[in-house]
Amino acid sequence: MAQAINLTQQGIESSYGKDVQRATSTFADEILSDTRSKDTGEAGELLSTMLVTIDEAELGGFRKLPIIGQVAVSIDKLRRRYQKVDSQIDDIITKLETAQSRLVADIAMYNTMYDQNAQQYRDLKLTVLAGKKALADFNATQLPALEAEAAKSGDPMQAQVLKDFKSKLDRFAKRLDDLDRISVVTLQTAPQIKIIQNADQTIVDKIDTTISTTIPVWKSQMVIALGLSNQRKALDLQNKADDVTNKLLQKNASALHQGAVDAEKANQRSVVEIETLEKINSELIATLKETVQIQKQGKANRQAAEGKMRQLESDLKQALIDNARAL
Repeated sequence: MAQAINLTQQGIESSYGKDVQRATSTFADEILSDTRSKDTGEAGELLSTMLVTIDEAELGGFRKLPIIGQVAVSIDKLRRRYQKVDSQIDDIITKLETAQSRLVADIAMYNTMYDQNAQQYRDLKLTVLAGKKALADFNATQLPALEAEAAKSGDPMQAQVLKDFKSKLDRFAKRLDDLDRISVVTLQTAPQIKIIQNADQTIVDKIDTTISTTIPVWKSQMVIALGLSNQRKALDLQNKADDVTNKLLQKNASALHQGAVDAEKANQRSVVEIETLEKINSELIATLKETVQIQKQGKANRQAAEGKMRQLESDLKQALIDNARAL
């Protein structure tokens, strides 16, 4: 790649690497378009709606009334309430499965995005390295010859042409620096894609858990509640039936409490550990500091080079005058 670069080509200092740069821009537009077109909160809202529906249904065989407290619900009312809630839950499950399918497609899309981003990072790095090698080779071989030719000719105009060409080389170096910075941004995009992908995967897993575990458990408890209601209707000892029912409700509440605690512990575990975030943050800060330092050093180097070039030009002109006087 370096051998194919012609630094004498007109406009190369501004056109070099534009194809790779344009591909990076197109890739960023695709990410923004996909992000705008998806409703990331739909699955979470459906899960919340389903849990609220189950919680407010009061399907345990008792109903809470102000002042009176808990009163037994007849078997017919309990069955009708169950049928109503069951149809609502089935409708929510259908929507959840649809949202889950979209999330699974998004996860696959992020895999493609990650691969594209990795390829663009490699292309940018190769482009920068090739440009640096071509520039270094030119400065080491061809540039000294051009400088010697200008000095030998003694023509101030040719010296100006040489100065303009050196400025072109400096702009080419600046172009390489810009492409290198874009490669850093591309590298930072990789973990960001994975963070979004992992978040979607977490929601997919939660939907699986809800459909395969939470709903069957709820329906099983409903069957138990219906059975207890039938039993209470047949028993003569209402007080004893109430005691048994209360004990069952307490056990169910304890089981629900433990399940909710365990689920919350699992949910509260961070997808990305704090140590990882600290590492990324420190690396980003170090990158910013080093980038600023490199910019300052580059500016200082160019200023120093400019002073030296002015001195060289002055020395050359003086030598030409002295040489003319000597003749």
